[in-house]
Amino acid sequence: MQVTEVTDSFNLDNVVPFFQPIMDLNNNVVWSYECLARLLTIDHNPYLPTEFLFLVERQQSVAQLTQTVFSRSASYFRDINMAWNINLSLSDMTDTNTLSFLQSQLTDYPNPKRISIEITAQNALLENAKFSRFCEICDALGVNIVIDNFEQQECDLQAILTLPISAIKVSAELFDKTGSDIVIADFVKSLISAATANNIAVIAERVEQKTTLEIVKNLGVKYAQGFYFSQPKANTN
Repeated sequence: MQVTEVTDSFNLDNVVPFFQPIMDLNNNVVWSYECLARLLTIDHNPYLPTEFLFLVERQQSVAQLTQTVFSRSASYFRDINMAWNINLSLSDMTDTNTLSFLQSQLTDYPNPKRISIEITAQNALLENAKFSRFCEICDALGVNIVIDNFEQQECDLQAILTLPISAIKVSAELFDKTGSDIVIADFVKSLISAATANNIAVIAERVEQKTTLEIVKNLGVKYAQGFYFSQPKANTN
């Protein structure tokens, strides 16, 4: 559902980060938070990016949206000793204003290593030159890179593992199929083994059922995220 009622009054000031925990399964504690953009209207109901992004694009404010969410997330976690992630698009990776903004935000930021930037596997692999340059910038800034939306069907595991990344997010749907598809089961086991050997964390994302969580844990995955643990919230309490 698009947010038609705020078409005329849309303002980036109404966009705030909501936080969803990524859990450390070994210790049953929060390992990190993903910061997700939400639009709050007069009725205080949060709207997903899919419901308001058309307004952002209409105003040609995609870069400003990223900067708004990053700035507010950075401010929220500045004095909290907790890791946090934020998603960037392909256009963000190459936008000079956004890159300058990130540099200015992190100049005096305490322990930038707490920050991870999520890039989809598709953008990382299909735009390799742009991604490599972005990785160099992130390395200079001291922030980590996480590959998001890793899917067996469209992603080259070996190519992913050669990237300078700290973690890979894998859909829980892939883990659910390991019990009925031996090919997928072998692939997932190879992924976990290879990632571990390369010091890359594997995160099961979109975990919604206890049965899925048990599969994930039995496969040796240490981190997970999804509605089973918590929906995104306006604070981390």
